[in-house]
Amino acid sequence: MSEKRKAVQTLSQPRKRVTLTKAQKYQLCLDYQKKPRLTQEQLAIQYGIKQNTVSDILKNKDKWLLLDLDSEESKKQRERPVQFPEVEEAMTLWVTNALEADLVINTDILREKAEFFARSFEVNNFKASNGWISNFKKRHNMKEYVKWGEAASAPLETLNEERQKLREIIKDYDLNDVFNCDETGLYWDLEPSKTLARGPLSGKKKSKKRVTILLTCNATGTEKLTPFFIHTSKNPRALKGLYLERLSQKIGYKMRLQNRKILLLVDNAPVHITNENTQLTNVTLHFLPPNTTSHLQPCDAGIINSFKAKYRKLLVKNRVEAYEISQQLNKGADSLNIHDAIVFCTNAWNAVTQETIYNCWKHTGILPLVNQEEVDESVNQLGEDNQVEREEIQFLIDQLPFDDHMDADEFIHVDDHLKSNEGLTDEEIISLVNLDKNELEVESDEEIPSVISKVQALNDLDDLVMFFKYSSLNNSINQSELNTLQKLRHEVLRSHITDLKQATLDSYFTSNPNNVII
Repeated sequence: MSEKRKAVQTLSQPRKRVTLTKAQKYQLCLDYQKKPRLTQEQLAIQYGIKQNTVSDILKNKDKWLLLDLDSEESKKQRERPVQFPEVEEAMTLWVTNALEADLVINTDILREKAEFFARSFEVNNFKASNGWISNFKKRHNMKEYVKWGEAASAPLETLNEERQKLREIIKDYDLNDVFNCDETGLYWDLEPSKTLARGPLSGKKKSKKRVTILLTCNATGTEKLTPFFIHTSKNPRALKGLYLERLSQKIGYKMRLQNRKILLLVDNAPVHITNENTQLTNVTLHFLPPNTTSHLQPCDAGIINSFKAKYRKLLVKNRVEAYEISQQLNKGADSLNIHDAIVFCTNAWNAVTQETIYNCWKHTGILPLVNQEEVDESVNQLGEDNQVEREEIQFLIDQLPFDDHMDADEFIHVDDHLKSNEGLTDEEIISLVNLDKNELEVESDEEIPSVISKVQALNDLDDLVMFFKYSSLNNSINQSELNTLQKLRHEVLRSHITDLKQATLDSYFTSNPNNVII
């Protein structure tokens, strides 16, 4: 056989299928993160896979970058789909709620609940056999989970002793590297009306839609992590991400990139479970003693209160403006949606000052080298700040078109009793899984705004700048407000130019695959 024919036969042979392990997918995503100029085609060549496979992996890069490389799971190549997804989804939600409620879970209870959900979803061929129960436990590491907070509650008399222990732990860290995280429940669209009716303008019943928010910040107040939102009524899968293990891994990845080792203080809520085989890198978890978090946890010492006060102020300001517009147009006031609420939450968290956060940490008495005089001073400062916030909110509340409103203090604390992740009933779990399965939204009346292009945004901003410059409203707009609008336009333009440059680079390397930037 000629050499030429051999070559043709070699080229015609089917390409050997390459399946990456989870650890390799992690490394691919890390390569892409560290070298953003690498194209997908170059990564495909490097890992011996197709470009569309690279694209699929990068779409889930957040998932792969959270992978624990020391686990057996990282060596696996495939995730087999579960056989009964509705039962699996419902059981995952139920277990999460049971842990939150500190219920005892054993094999018999798991079997009973699984069979109940199978009947509810009319899964006729399901059987909660020992094998299925065992595999469910393995999939969720239930046998290896350590649940914190089972020890007897610490008496309040030991608070000073616990404070001293925390000081000893914290003193080994730079205060910039000491963090606290805590969840809080929020009635995100609740207006400050005491009665069920909001008044003649809306005619709606008082709403108590809630969202769970996880806030994380460091001891100096110089670093606030992006809030983590769980809108339980819309996506039950979001509840699975509540586990502290996942949060810690995400923070750990960020700190690994920054070459930092941090201490993360967490309360002992039952929902905070972690796999005992998980090796966290760059993050040391410390669980606060039971029954002491209201005294020792910085987020509970005023940080969450400050966040909620700022959120309420944004909400009431929005409602005042909505009612004024509704009167002018002679129509009902537009309602708040979850997307507005998330924007308000983000802005409220950004508005919590570094000074407030540091004062709250000092207020707990857990920081080393902080004397009692400084603690007392921080308490006084927090009190003054809270009073100013209350007065501003009260001023806005007084402008609302109803008389039966709460006062500012009532409104700020209206949902303090909320558990951050209130339990779901079996009926709610079934409803959520059904909605998730059919890809429906629970709140169908909430319109999700479509995202416009950057070019369209630039045109709209240009129109707004021209309008405020030359319209009759010019006298009511000060220069700083106009500068803010022009600054926004500049940011959109800069982002658009960056996109154009990146598109040009991608096009260049796609057409010239031998050109590699090291």
